[in-house]
Amino acid sequence: MTLPSYPLDFSLHSYEETLKAYRKAGYEATHFAGFLDDPREKHLILRHDIDNDLELAARVARLEARAGCTASYFVRVHARGYNLLSLPSLRTIRELEALGHEVQLHLEGGLCDVVGGDNLEWAERQRSVFEAAVGRQLTGFSSHEPARMGGVEFADSLLARWSPTVRYHAYESRFMMPTMKYLSDSSGRWREGHFGDWVGREPIMQILTHPFWWFEQVPAENY
Repeated sequence: MTLPSYPLDFSLHSYEETLKAYRKAGYEATHFAGFLDDPREKHLILRHDIDNDLELAARVARLEARAGCTASYFVRVHARGYNLLSLPSLRTIRELEALGHEVQLHLEGGLCDVVGGDNLEWAERQRSVFEAAVGRQLTGFSSHEPARMGGVEFADSLLARWSPTVRYHAYESRFMMPTMKYLSDSSGRWREGHFGDWVGREPIMQILTHPFWWFEQVPAENY
């Protein structure tokens, strides 16, 4: 395997060059909907969980578009760093979708432990707020800190409840190992090496990255 000619770090340059490397190797790189609608023999599902900053997400979205890729962006209802119903957030969501990306719900649990109710009630409320904000129906979701929402089992049951309008959740077995290779930069650390190390090694992959970790010059620009 040929070693990349660029650093495998958390710079946006590294991210963009890695996408170009996958494209050069014959991979299609799309959001979940693109994979479900038209799966290819070599396919990269690009996923971003947006925990606290939508503008950082927009930086990544623009370079993905330049590289001929699309991605799934999962946004929170309860984020402290952005308000899904604010004008800046709505403008950013419109930009992401105009670039060809899909925007879906980053669903979270644990609120019921403090303010009452249960995870199902809060999931329904989050879905309602998301749909009110974006002006369309939800069609996919990813779990934020899944253990706080009953793990994959709860997400599976929620998908069954919301089907067929909601087509998928990101932790379904069909999107995870051993069905496809899954790599994540959670906590700013790749457990199995930078995804640039994996070009050509697996035909079908889901790559989860958090734009908060990716920088133009130094990490301090993000916090």
